[in-house]
Amino acid sequence: MSKRTKVAEPQPEKEKVEKTVKVSYHYKPDNLTLEQWQIALRKQAATKEHFDITEINTKEYPGYYKAKNPVSRNEYSVVYRGEDNPWNYCSCMDFKVSRLGTCKHLEAVKLWMDENDKRVCRDIPAYTSVYLSYKGDRKVCLRIGTDHEAEFRKLAESYFTPEGVMRPEAINYITDFFREATRLDNTFRWYSDALNFILEQREKRQRERFLSEPTSENIIDSLLKTPLYAYQKEGIRFAYHAGKAIIADEMGLGKTIQALGTAELMRRQTMIESILIICPTSLKYQWKKEIERFTDAKAIVVEGNHLKRKELYKSTDACYKIVSYNSVCNDIKILHSLHTDFLIMDEVQRLKNWNTKISQAARHIESEYAVILSGTPLENKLEELYSIMQFVDQYCLGPYYSFMEQTVVKSETGKIIGYKNLNAVGEQMKEVLIRRRKRDVALQLPKRMDKILFVPMTEQQQDMHDEFQNTVAQLVYKWTRHRFLSEKDRKRLLLSLNQMRMVCDSTYILDQKSRYDTKIEEVMNILKNVFESGNEKVVIFSQWERMTRLVAMELDKLNIRYEYLHGGVPSEKRKVLMENFTELPESRVFLSTDAGSTGLNLQVASLLINMDLPWNPAVLEQRIARIYRIGQKNNIQVINLVASRSIEEKMLSTLNFKSSLFEGILDNGEDAIFLENSKFDKIMESIKETVEVVGATNTDTPFVAEESEEKMDKVTEKTEQEEPLLKEENTLTEDTTTEAMEETVEGMPKGSRKEASGDFSSEEAPNALVQQGVSFLSGLARTLASPEATRKLVDSLVEEDEETGRATLRIQVPDKESVVGVLSMLGKLFKA
Repeated sequence: MSKRTKVAEPQPEKEKVEKTVKVSYHYKPDNLTLEQWQIALRKQAATKEHFDITEINTKEYPGYYKAKNPVSRNEYSVVYRGEDNPWNYCSCMDFKVSRLGTCKHLEAVKLWMDENDKRVCRDIPAYTSVYLSYKGDRKVCLRIGTDHEAEFRKLAESYFTPEGVMRPEAINYITDFFREATRLDNTFRWYSDALNFILEQREKRQRERFLSEPTSENIIDSLLKTPLYAYQKEGIRFAYHAGKAIIADEMGLGKTIQALGTAELMRRQTMIESILIICPTSLKYQWKKEIERFTDAKAIVVEGNHLKRKELYKSTDACYKIVSYNSVCNDIKILHSLHTDFLIMDEVQRLKNWNTKISQAARHIESEYAVILSGTPLENKLEELYSIMQFVDQYCLGPYYSFMEQTVVKSETGKIIGYKNLNAVGEQMKEVLIRRRKRDVALQLPKRMDKILFVPMTEQQQDMHDEFQNTVAQLVYKWTRHRFLSEKDRKRLLLSLNQMRMVCDSTYILDQKSRYDTKIEEVMNILKNVFESGNEKVVIFSQWERMTRLVAMELDKLNIRYEYLHGGVPSEKRKVLMENFTELPESRVFLSTDAGSTGLNLQVASLLINMDLPWNPAVLEQRIARIYRIGQKNNIQVINLVASRSIEEKMLSTLNFKSSLFEGILDNGEDAIFLENSKFDKIMESIKETVEVVGATNTDTPFVAEESEEKMDKVTEKTEQEEPLLKEENTLTEDTTTEAMEETVEGMPKGSRKEASGDFSSEEAPNALVQQGVSFLSGLARTLASPEATRKLVDSLVEEDEETGRATLRIQVPDKESVVGVLSMLGKLFKA
C-alpha cells in the first residue's frame, strides 16, 4: 500500500509539469485566438506571481475574496461565481479595460480554490444589485436576487431591458428606480462604479444643455482678458463638453489660452475650485505669468523642499497651483496620490513611455476634469498615443492587445514594420481629442519657408565621421555573425552613432581641444547678412551645449547682444532671458539647446537656424513653433544646416517616416505607412550589405569575425574613455535611443573612408579603379531611372543666380591640377 502510494503520488505532478506549456508574451500561438492568448497569459501570471487570498464573510458576501500582492502591497476586491460568469469582478484596472472577463487576480483566486478544495458559489444571492459590466463596452446592468424577485422584475421593466441592461433613455430618471428599489428591499445595493458611470453621463448631458443655450456664447467671450479666435472658443467648448480632453492643436495655435478658458468656464459654472497645472520645469513661471495676464485668479508655483511643497498643495490662497513633472513624481512617492478638481498637463508627450517613473506617478493624480495639452501626442510610435490617452479615457481605444492587433503591421519575425487603420483610430478619439492645424483655421498666419542648407565637413571631420561609421559597421557585422550584441556593444553602437552626429557639427564637441567645423562660419555669415539688412531677430538651436558655446564665443567677438539658454539655467532666470529678447532692441539672438524647444514664446524673431537635426521630427517642430505661432506678424524662415555625406543627410528620410506616422493618425493622412516603401525586416539586410562593403575594401583578405572582435577590443577601450565626456552632451532620452539606433544604421552611407577618398596603393589601383567605375555607372543608372532622384542630382550640380537667372554647373574637385589633367586627356581624345 505504501509502495503503491509512493509511486502514484509523484506521477500526476510529473504529468502536470510535462503538460505545462509556457505562453509567449510577444507572439500569439497559432492554435489560439487573440482573446484565448490573452487569457492564457493571465493564467500564466497567476501561477508565477504569489497572491495572498482571503475569503470574505460567505453569508453576507458569497463569492467575495481579497487578493493581495505582498510585494507591491496592493489589494484587490474579487468576486468569483464560476467560469465565464457575468457577475465575476475584480477591482484592478486590467479587468476593467481588457474586456476578457478575467485577470490574473481572478485566476489566482481560481487556483487558490482548487488547491484548497473550496466550493465555487454559483447560487444567486438573495439581494438585488445594479452593477457595471466590463465585458465588451461598459454598460449598467441589473441582477435580480431571490428576495422579492417578482416585484423587482415589474419595477425594472421601465428602466432595464429583459436582458438586464439599462435603457439609454432611463439615465435621466434612474434615481427614481434607486429610490423605489430601496423602499422595496433595504438590502438592495448599487455599486460605486455603476453609480459614477451614471453620474458622468448625466453631467455630460447637463454640459451639453448649457452649451446649447444662447447665453453660453457671451459667457465664453468674457472668460479671459483677451479676444478669442473662433477656433479657440471651439476648443474651449470641446474640452468643457468632454470633461476630460486632449487639445492636440499644432504648436503655436494657443493651447494654453484654451486650457485656461476651459478652467475659467468650469469655475464660472461652480464645477471646480482647485486647478493643478503640471508642466516642464522651464515653463512654471511662464504659466504663472499667463494666468495673471489673462485671468483675475491668483497662481502659485509649488516648489521648495518636500515639506514646503506639501504646504503649498494644501494652500487655499490660490486656485491655480503650478508644479513640475519632476516635483510631482517625488511628491507622489511620499503622498501616494494627489487630488484636484481640474488637471492641466502641459507637454504631455513627455509621459509617452508607460513605464517611466514620472509617467507612473502621474497616473496617481486624481481629478474630476482634465485638459491634456500636446501639439505632438504622437512622436515616434503609435503605442505612445495609447499611453497618453490613458490620462483622459482608459476605455477609448479599447484593450491594448486589441489596439495593437488592429493597428500594427509586423514582419514574419514579429518586428513592427508599419501601421494600419490610422484613420479609424482617429475616429475613435474624436469625442476626446481635438486637433487643428495652422492651415485649417481661418486665421491667416504669415508664410513659412523651410530651407535645407547642405554644409561640407572639413577633412578632419570627415575622417572622424568615417572612423565612427566603421566602428558601427564592425559592430553590425559582429551582430550578423553571432545574432547577439552584449550590453557594452549596444552602448558602443549607440555611442558611435551619436559621435557621428556630434562631429557633423564640430570636433570641439568631442574633445573640447580641436576646432574643425564649417557650420559656425556658415551661421556667422547668415547672421552678418541679417544684421546688415535690418533689425530682424534670430533664434538658434543646437542639441549640443558645446556647439551653442562656440556660437556664443563668435557673437562675443562681434559684440552682438544675445540671450543664452541651456539646461543649466534655473527656471526663474529663463523668464528674464525671454523678456530681454522680446523687449530689448539690441538683443538680436536667442541661443538655445533643446531645453528651450518647448513653451517659449519667441515670435518676435522671424528667422530660426537649426545647427543640427534631432532624431525626432516632433522636437524639430517644437523648435520651429517658438517663432511660428500666434502673435507672429512677419514671414518666417527656417534654415536647417545639414552636413553633406554624413549621417545627418540620411536622417532626413527617417524624419519623413515619423512625420508620416504623425499625420496619418491625427491629421487624416496616409492610412498605412512604411519606411521608404520597404519593410522594416529589410533593415538588417541593408546593414549587412554595408558591413560587407567595408570588409571588402579594407584588405585583400576576407573580413572575418576574429579580426572584427580584435579591433572591437581596441574600440572598447577608446569608447569607454570617451563615454563620460559624451554623457554630458548626449541629451537623447531613453525612449528615443533604441529606435534611433535601429533606424539610423540603415541609412548610413555605404563604403569605407578608403573607398570614398580614392586612397589606393599602386598594386590595387587598377582593380580599384574598375570597381569605382562600375560602382559609379550602376549608381548613376539607378539615379537616372528615378525622376525624383534625377531632379535631386541636377539640383546638387546646378546653381542659379537669383538676380540674373543664369545657371552654373557646380562640381567639387580635389584640386586645380586634377582639373588640368582631365582637360588635357579630353583634348588628346578629341584630337584622335
